[in-house]
Parts: sequence; structure tokens; C-alpha cells
Amino acid sequence: MDLINSKTTTDQGTGTSSVEPWYRSPFRMFQTNLLEFDADMDVEKVLDFIQDFGCDAWLVNGGGILSFYPTKLEHQTRNPYLDKRPSGDLFGDAVEAGHRRGMRVLARMDFSKVSEAVADRHPDWLFVSPKDGGRQVMEGQVSVDPSSAYYQEKLFEVVDEMIDNYPLDGFFFNMFRFAEYDYAKRYHGVSQSESCRRGFAEFSGGKPLPKGPESPHYDLWRTYANEVTRNLSTRIAEHIKRRRPDACLLRSDDLVFFEANNEVGRELWHHHVNERVSAFRTQRPQRPVLCHCVTFIDMPYRIASEQPEHFAQHLIQGISRGANPSTYIMGVPGEIEYQSLGVAKEIVRFHRDNNEVYRGLTPAAHIGLVRPDVLATSMARYNESNAEFRGLYLSLQEKHLPFDVVPMEGIPDMASNGGLKRYSVLIVPDVSGLKPAAVQALDAFVASGGRLLLTGRSGFDENDLAQLAAMPAGRITERTTDPHALKSVYVTERAPEEGRRYFAPVSPVFGAHYRVEAKADSQGRLVFLPQAAYGPPEKSYGHKADGTPAYYLDGAGRVALVPWTVGRSYHELGLSTSRDIVADLVRELLGNDEPLSAELAEHIELTLQHRGNDLVIHLINLSGARRKNYGPHVTIGGGRLRLAGAAPSAKARALVAGTDCEATREGKDLIINLPDIERFEVVLIQEH
Repeated sequence: MDLINSKTTTDQGTGTSSVEPWYRSPFRMFQTNLLEFDADMDVEKVLDFIQDFGCDAWLVNGGGILSFYPTKLEHQTRNPYLDKRPSGDLFGDAVEAGHRRGMRVLARMDFSKVSEAVADRHPDWLFVSPKDGGRQVMEGQVSVDPSSAYYQEKLFEVVDEMIDNYPLDGFFFNMFRFAEYDYAKRYHGVSQSESCRRGFAEFSGGKPLPKGPESPHYDLWRTYANEVTRNLSTRIAEHIKRRRPDACLLRSDDLVFFEANNEVGRELWHHHVNERVSAFRTQRPQRPVLCHCVTFIDMPYRIASEQPEHFAQHLIQGISRGANPSTYIMGVPGEIEYQSLGVAKEIVRFHRDNNEVYRGLTPAAHIGLVRPDVLATSMARYNESNAEFRGLYLSLQEKHLPFDVVPMEGIPDMASNGGLKRYSVLIVPDVSGLKPAAVQALDAFVASGGRLLLTGRSGFDENDLAQLAAMPAGRITERTTDPHALKSVYVTERAPEEGRRYFAPVSPVFGAHYRVEAKADSQGRLVFLPQAAYGPPEKSYGHKADGTPAYYLDGAGRVALVPWTVGRSYHELGLSTSRDIVADLVRELLGNDEPLSAELAEHIELTLQHRGNDLVIHLINLSGARRKNYGPHVTIGGGRLRLAGAAPSAKARALVAGTDCEATREGKDLIINLPDIERFEVVLIQEH
């Protein structure tokens, strides 16, 4: 079977509907991830809790590892605790009770593992260790390879069985990936199953299957694995649409499923949810996003609640970009006391009570910050680009320049569907070796009047030649990436006098610097100071400017090249001098194209959405940010928004505070005085 290009041939019933699918409207979901002995739970009490919480959709266990309904399939394991239930069918009871109350009910499925009995009957389905050829087993459950017939064929039998028996509203497939790691985060490597060997050989033109990151072709295998799961997801979605047109598949073209969590051992990125949801929404604004927020700290600590303030950030950041909020707990509500549920309930109810505000939101910023593609290069090079991205993100956020996150892999798609036309400025963070489709899209963007900010090695190929037509430089002439060679290297506004008198601001160059061959019509800005002595103190002087600018603009002033990692410098060192170089340059490129500006504390993150002709502004209070999570916030007052050229009838209302905003006029500008901001505020600006 061709796992990348195969099509599902099963077609059991067809149907069409002229009614817009239910999941295209705002909704709020609650997941009860049940333990096996929860099969006898009281579904009416659970639904009481979920509806009081503010939710109108319920994700509950269906099948896969354990079937919470009386399956007749030999490769499925029926939950033995169903015997304690009068009906013997938890999922059926949940669907009936939920629909009676007007709730949507979705089935959680997990095909990542099978029982040892099923594994013994079907060894060809299993993950095969590259270390000893053995199985991957945890708590009596055996990991399955997504390239095997279990995923590629038998999964559809389970979907059909559930559709045949229940009028369910959708499916979610958990652990939809190759099992390099187990639940304990132990690394097992790349499965060496026969199906995986055969599939990768077909995909790669006969290359040997890697065993792990240290093996040749591992990056290619990552692309193959992504294509296998993506293609399977497409086939499942198509199959469900044929069988049940009004049902959705979470994590498909129907709806983007994003899990917001705080994984133990992962560096905390305080804007993780905002970034991810924005990237989903900018590429395809009409496709719904579900932000699925985990109430516990991480998989190894499922009983310990996430810090309530951190959990609040998951939900707030998600809805600020137009995602539907979802809350995920273990077990039956009330049996595990998750302290994060109190604040979650407030935010979910706010979303419910302002349902129409969240209907039809679309991105409204005029700046697009491009996010590097994790699959387009090595992990080492991606990590460099991602650090640059995060530093640029912080620079824009702290200076309240409204922006959207644009996924690099989505740029060709956005160029063809008109999505790039929303933006006046695109910022590319140290991304080299652009693919031809991206080069074509970015060249067309500039030709049609857009502006580009390129940092680091962005826009140069692997031979250091410029890829974009309007770049102010033709090639890189020298790379400096050795950390020792960059120590005591700076950018400043004015060259020092006699190598001893320095003038602020002075910004360190951290990460990488590239000397370039500038085009004749380019304009150089600021001053680059090559390395001089920095120790001992008595000898720490002698910087001499050599005529190299800190950055360049093309002759038309539309493309700026900052040939050093200014974003990484800010991300790693945190000096506002680096941040302000970025903000000032972006403002110059933007001109008057962004009518909204703000006077706010740096701890406020601002997002901008349209709802028809209305403007919806979320203001998120990040003052509680701590090293590993969020703690209590500080109330922030005294903020103002300025909307240039606002209609005379424009008015603003603060939805969280529940009050109209005091507003004044300065010429054609509307000045909006904001109430005190607690966790967050939502300002709705309308023309009456």
C-alpha cells in the first residue's frame, strides 16, 4: 500500500447537507478522559457539571485501547467494567443523554496501542525496536505502528461500527503519531517494522530506514512520518464525511486540534498558545481551531493540577486568536480536585456569554511574523531560527505592534488564496534556503507593494546567494557564527571616538553575523563595530568602525536586511536596545498602514481581530509570568488605545469589565481610555 498517496475505497452510504456544520460556529468542549473503572459513571451528573461549566460539547471515551461500548470486532478490547452498567454501553448512554440536552457528543479514540492478546494475534501491526527488535509495552498495552494494517485498514472498521450504532457528532484520534517515545518519555527510536521499512523505501527512493536522530536520513524520515499521518487523517475525514456528513474529525481539514499544555522538561515559551493558534488561523481563517487545554501539569503527573493562572493563559490566549476553548480533565468531574477549573469556568462562561462576538473572527493585523518550518531543515538549524523568531515576537509584543504569526510552510498557500494581501509587512526570522514556491510568493508580495524585513541569513541560499529579487544585498561574503568571535561585537548609532568614548545605545551582536555584498542602490543604517579586546579590563577598548552598516534597505525602501540575529540577541540577552532596533525598523516599513496604536505596559499582549466591520481587541495581562509557569497577575491601569481615522460614530466597549469605554477625539483619531486590566480585557469597537 502507498501510505502517502493512497485513497480510501470504502463508501458505505453518502449524504450531503446544505446546513453549515455545527463546528463552524463558536462552541466550547469538555473532555472527560476516563479511567477504565469509570464505565459505570452517572452520565446525567456529568452533563450537569459540563453544562454548568459553560460547555456545549462533550468528548468522551469511545474505542481503541478500550472500547466503552459493546464492540463486536475481534481486534478491539471491550472494557470489562461495562458489566457494571445496566445498559452495558457507556458511550451509547452518553450520546442519548447529551443529545436530549442539546449537547454535541464526540468519541475519543486511541489506536496507538492494543492489548497483548491482540498483539500476539497480529505481530505485524506492532512497533519494532531498533535496539533489540522487541515490542514497546506499557501497562500491558503494546504500541502499534501507524504504517501498519491496524491503522491503515482496521481503524476504519471501528469507525464504521460506531457510526452504524450511534448518531455521534464527531471523532478525536489521540496519539496520532509514530511512537519514538513512550509515556515515560523514554526514547525508543524509529520503528523497524516491515510496513515502516517498506513505506519509507517507497517514499525515499530506496534509502535505508534510520534508527534515530543520529542515523542518516532521519530528517527525511520525519517528513515521511508526517506525510503518513497527514494522509491517514485525510482518508479518515473523507470516510467520515461519506458515512456521517454532519460529523467532524478533530485534527483534520474540518477543524484544527491543538493541545495546550506545559510539558515537563520543555522550555516554557509564555506565548506558546498565542503563537500556535495564530499560525493556524492566519493560513486558513475560515477553518475552526479547538484549543484543548490540559488541566494537569503533564502526562507523568496527571493528578496534579496545572497552576490556575497558567491554565487561564491557555484559554485566554486561545480565544484571543479566535480558537474555541476546550477543557480536559482525567476521570469523572469531582473525583480529582483540579484547582485550575475555577478560573477556567469563568473564562469559558465569558466565551459562552459573548458567543456572537467570537462568531466569524478573522485576523486583522497588518504585520505578519513568519514562523520557521520545523520540517524544512535540521533540528539544529531550526532551533537557531526559532530563537530568532521568539526574540522578534517579544519585540513586537512588548512594543504593542499588532501582528499575526504566519507559518513559513503556509506562505505559498496564502499567496494563492489572497491571505498575504492582509499584510503590509512580513518579517522573516533567520530562515535560509527558501523553497522556490516561497521565493515566488515573497517576490510577488514585494512587487505588489508589500514590505519585507529579513534577519540573519534569511533570503540567502545554501551557497550564500540572494534568493529574492529586491534584496539589498547579492551575497554573503563572510559568516561569523563562532560565539567567541562575536564577543565584544556591537551595533550602535554612532562610531566611538578614538576607540574609547562610546555613545548609547549600544547593542551586542549574539548568535550570528553575516557580512554581505550590498547592491549599489542600497542604503546602510546604524554602525557595526567589529570585535575588540574585552579583557583584562585595562585592555578592553579599541573598537573601530570599518564602514559596515548594521542593516540595509533596498533602494525603494521596501526590503530591509538585518544580517545578524537581532531577534536571538534579544531572546538570549534581553536588552531593550536590540528590541528597539526591531520595533523602529518595523514602524518605518509599516508607515501609516496600521491605524491602531497603544499606550500600555509591556506586560500586556495585544491581539487584533475583525468581526465583519467591527474590531475585536484582546488585551492579555502577562504580569504573572514566572520561569516555569504563570502566577498571580498585577492589576494594570492607565492604558489607552488610539484608532486613527475612526468613524465619528465609533464607540468602544470593554466586555470583561462590562462597561462602555471613555473615549475622546484628537482630530480624526479616537482615543480610548481603558479600564483596569485584570487577567484580560476584550475591547469591541463598533460603528453605530
